[in-house]
Amino acid sequence: MKKILKILVLGLLLTGCVAVGKQTLEVDNKISDPKVIAVNVTNGGPWMREVERRLKQSGFKVLRAASTNEAIEVSGKKLIKYNEATTRYFLRIEARAPTSFAHRCFGGGFNFDYIYGDLVDLQTNETIASIESRGYSEGCQPLAGKIYTNITKMVVDSWE
Repeated sequence: MKKILKILVLGLLLTGCVAVGKQTLEVDNKISDPKVIAVNVTNGGPWMREVERRLKQSGFKVLRAASTNEAIEVSGKKLIKYNEATTRYFLRIEARAPTSFAHRCFGGGFNFDYIYGDLVDLQTNETIASIESRGYSEGCQPLAGKIYTNITKMVVDSWE
């Protein structure tokens, strides 16, 4: 009986560490534009490359920043000069996970205190899809979550 109780307690402790997350905002109308997206990670870490790699595998052209082109617009007698984004969509990821050797998983994953992903339409300046999560990422067996997979799925599902 004690052995079963110990196994149950250990199971509860382990499942309490598994990554949890949810998509908090979904795109109303699927995007029909080309699959070009800029990715920026606040408090960046080595996980940025993993998200970038997965987006590329899903057919996206991934830019490191929403770089700008200089645009000049003539309106009547007024000359307007402004910066114009080279891509319309921007994935902003804000995350915190210790990266030191002592905190890394043997499989190369991370234990995220938090990770938030927002897909922003730069033309309208509004967030059109959002996801939040915490816990272990892929590569942290046996507790691995699906943090990178879920972020990629949110972006892929936003396009037609």
